[in-house]
Amino acid sequence: MTPDEIVNDINTMNREALYGRVDYHNLTHEEVLELMDAAAMQGFRMGSNLALSMVKGALLVQLTRAADAPRDTPV
Repeated sequence: MTPDEIVNDINTMNREALYGRVDYHNLTHEEVLELMDAAAMQGFRMGSNLALSMVKGALLVQLTRAADAPRDTPV
């Protein structure tokens, strides 16, 4: 995913969380802060998952290259 796609996905999820509440017009400051904290954690998790996925992909490429590399065999 591109950074723009990630931001758009998070934005969509945040809006669904906010506007999915019946009382979104009457939220207290504390409730808004709780929603903001939840949105931040959601972004952090998505970023962490993406980074982990990239590391796994890089390791898989390295392992594949190592497995395909010619080996010296003693005669």
